Parts: sequence; structure tokens; C-alpha cells
Amino acid sequence: MAAPKTTTAKAKQAATPAQASAPKAEQDANAKSAQSTPSATSAKQAPATELPGVFIRTKRRVKSRRRAGFRFNREGVGISLELLSEQQLKQLREDPALEVTDCTFPVDDANTTPEA
Repeated sequence: MAAPKTTTAKAKQAATPAQASAPKAEQDANAKSAQSTPSATSAKQAPATELPGVFIRTKRRVKSRRRAGFRFNREGVGISLELLSEQQLKQLREDPALEVTDCTFPVDDANTTPEA
């Protein structure tokens, strides 16, 4: 009876590495999806803390400039991208008298209504 037990034990040992590799691959796949899922869901659930925008000011030799419905000077003005159409943003970026820099604004400090 000792011989059948060793044969069964050898059969289990031979099957174990093959079985172990299949679950390990599944575990790796599950681990990767688990890692990507929380970050994706947390990004969707977390409130935005910053708004994308542009900071615009005139170049050194230009004191003041009006473009796309806004007035700019050397001090500069930050504008949320929500307030600009694609056409306005294109006009601002192509104006040789303006320096346009992409930036973000803290949500607490942002005013998303245009000034009168």
C-alpha cells in the first residue's frame, strides 16, 4: 500500500506546478486590474481641485492690448478655459503682442463668470 501513496503523491506534485502557474497568471491579471481600478474610480470620485486655464499678459513693449473680448496688460490676467471658446483661445495664442501660458487655478480661488 505504500507504493500507491507515493505514486499519488508524485502525481499531485507533478500536477501542482502546472496548476500553480495557471492560478498565478490569473492572480497577476486580477492584481493588475485591481490596481488600475481603484485609481480610475478614485479619480472619478475625487472632486477637481484645480481648473485648467491660461495666464495672459502683454509683451514688454506693449502697455495694453484688447483681444477676444478681454483687456490685457503687463500684470497679466488668468482666464479659465471654460470661459474661452476655441476661436478666442486661438486668437490669443496667435497674437504676437501677447504672452500666453497654460496654467491651473485652485477651485477655491477660481471665478468662472466673466467680469463685466
